[in-house]
Amino acid sequence: MVIHSATKYLGGHNEILGGVVVVKDPVLADFYFQYTITVGDTMSALDSWLLNRSLKTLPLRMQQHTASAKKIVSFLEQAPHVEKVLYPGKAGMISFYLDSDEEVDRVLKSVKLITFAESLGGAESLLTIPHYQTHDDVAEDQRLRLGITPRLLRLSVGLENADDLIADLAQALGE
Repeated sequence: MVIHSATKYLGGHNEILGGVVVVKDPVLADFYFQYTITVGDTMSALDSWLLNRSLKTLPLRMQQHTASAKKIVSFLEQAPHVEKVLYPGKAGMISFYLDSDEEVDRVLKSVKLITFAESLGGAESLLTIPHYQTHDDVAEDQRLRLGITPRLLRLSVGLENADDLIADLAQALGE
């Protein structure tokens, strides 16, 4: 069984809400098919159409997300106030730690092209603080054990020009 969030990279434009479940076993596939008919938990016709349209550009979008992210990682690894960069090398998700709470606040207030918002995988670049946003409902001690501190930022790299994103981060970091 494979489960994908169609709301993120598959949709790619932050305009649909949906998911995809893929199963190989025909018995399990029939079970889920009957379940969706009974419960009605399927995507709307418009969301389905938008997802189908977005899948046509998925490879191109993923190439752009990844290429831009790699350039941004190279910049962040040498940028002032950045203590550590976490990037597995695929797609456009980058996490990085800043050296102070004040720096986090300054960066979030200073970015112009990048938007301070909670989502990922869309056409626009978004910056979040997982500690206070996506993981706020996780117990504090567990967040800290996982490295989700108030100084951790998560950047979802969009489709903008990588040099423009780097320039935005550079000015926000006071470079």
